[in-house]
Amino acid sequence: MDLVRKSKIPYTLPMDTEWKALIFNAFGILASLFILLSGTLFTHVVIYLLIQLFGALLIIWAVITMRVNKNKKELPKGYFFLTTGPYEIIRHPAYAGYLLIMISFVEIEFTFLRLIALLVLCATIMLKIIREDAVMIHEVQEYKDYKKKTKAIIPYLV
Repeated sequence: MDLVRKSKIPYTLPMDTEWKALIFNAFGILASLFILLSGTLFTHVVIYLLIQLFGALLIIWAVITMRVNKNKKELPKGYFFLTTGPYEIIRHPAYAGYLLIMISFVEIEFTFLRLIALLVLCATIMLKIIREDAVMIHEVQEYKDYKKKTKAIIPYLV
């Protein structure tokens, strides 16, 4: 499938928007670090291990698909458009896998503060998805149809 860009102008952001994005991403990183450092990450409960394994495999599958199926058309730095592999089912499989892993970490040793950190992380990722989808709609003509066919992170739901 040939990729058709709507815009020939490279996507750039004003400096103040880049700083806002950097600060916003810092919240997601801090929330992740809090979850990782505030409790036990290892468990003998099989369901949590399976969730972590599934999340890790989903991330690996997404990365392999990305590397094997490089776009031939130019997109803004850090962006790509794929519709094969896990991208046939969900638009952001790496985010989905990461959230699965972090949710299982919070469940292993549940505290209210870890839950708040997880909610901050989820909000950060959802806002990143909204921004990335907006850029892709602007840059790739086929993306609107792709977005209608697939869900962002949970197949058939979200």
